[in-house]
Amino acid sequence: MSVLIACGVVCAVNRAQADGRFGDSTWVAPGASFENASLTSGPRVVAPDHERGWETAMRTPFRVVFFPLRLAAIGLEAGAGLVGHRFLEPKSKAPPKPGPSLGVNVTVGGVNDIGLGPALTWVGLPTADARLRLNGSWSTVDRRRAQFTGVFRDRQPVGIRLRADYDYKPNRRYFGIGNQTPETDLSYFLLEKTDAEASLLVGASPLRQVRFTGGYSSMSPRRGYRGTPLLEDVFAPAGAPFEHQATRALWYGLSSDLAVLDDGRDPSRGVHARVDLRRATGLRSGDPDYYQWRAEGRAYLPVFAKRRVIAFRGVYAGVDPIGGGTTTLPYYRLTQSDGATRFAGYASERFRDRQLMLARVEYRWMILDRMSALALYELGEVAPRMSSFSLRGAHTSYGGGLRMGMSDETAMRFEVAKSVEGLQVVLALGGDF
Repeated sequence: MSVLIACGVVCAVNRAQADGRFGDSTWVAPGASFENASLTSGPRVVAPDHERGWETAMRTPFRVVFFPLRLAAIGLEAGAGLVGHRFLEPKSKAPPKPGPSLGVNVTVGGVNDIGLGPALTWVGLPTADARLRLNGSWSTVDRRRAQFTGVFRDRQPVGIRLRADYDYKPNRRYFGIGNQTPETDLSYFLLEKTDAEASLLVGASPLRQVRFTGGYSSMSPRRGYRGTPLLEDVFAPAGAPFEHQATRALWYGLSSDLAVLDDGRDPSRGVHARVDLRRATGLRSGDPDYYQWRAEGRAYLPVFAKRRVIAFRGVYAGVDPIGGGTTTLPYYRLTQSDGATRFAGYASERFRDRQLMLARVEYRWMILDRMSALALYELGEVAPRMSSFSLRGAHTSYGGGLRMGMSDETAMRFEVAKSVEGLQVVLALGGDF
């Protein structure tokens, strides 16, 4: 009897497997063979992902040329493993604690111009949404700097910003005025600058903001030190207008940033436009009246991946006297290749004139979190007027370096660039490109 029951069960199972349907009381899930399932091709096994040939050909030259940078990056990565949790990891988005905090202010103006000093930040004074910062530094070449920044209604649709800056530098460079000044005309002078401004901010984000600004500017050139030869020993008074004459001015203007970026700190796609327009009035009869402007455009295009980016940057800046008073501008108020408009491959303050143009293209690729290696090519030129610019007169340079995005507004850069005047190494802590 038991044999008959067993045979009936087996027959029922076989019949269900053969022609049974889901939902029938006799339905049994079909069996599956797992033999060699993990070894056969199909959805369970994916072919290895290999770099495509054209991509290898495109990336190989950069890998070879920038292999030393890769070694440097490996060293930085090792250091980041020790102290990265403290200095490099993104900070929490939680609002800062109110009250004062004391820190260290470091400034880098050159290999022999490294300054140290205190930095005081106070959050919540005098109102809960205010932030004040005061810092100073004294460098190895006797450069003295002090800065104050106060922001009220920080990151709000409408806010107020106050700024003041004092800069005493005894060894500023002067090569003359024009695009073809000889490198051998290098001389030094002292310039003491004091600037103060107040701005009404419209827009919560610095990348999408309009600013209505007014301010005060004082510049006083004098006999320099910590560098030879001195300006007076190289140039006649006609070669350096307002040679030892200080000028002061009140100014007002409009500036704006408009950016559409996929990432504010490390953009890989988008555009960024910036403009700054000013009208200055001299405070004394001998002080010139002038217009000052700066227009800048940036664009970012990914190369098949977010970690590889082509970045473009173009700048047009200038200063022009206003008729009615003096039409000669002080040599120290001319637009010059320094700071954000420095020409790669050339010394800072190398060229100056009434107008300046700068064009740069970079190829960046991410090698560490927030750090990219880069290759650059740049054209820069100064001229007395727009019609005087020419492609033949542009100063070219090329090189490479490292870029680390610190925030949406600041980036740290290390660059090595070559031009017809040699090799220049630059470490910039306060840039934003």
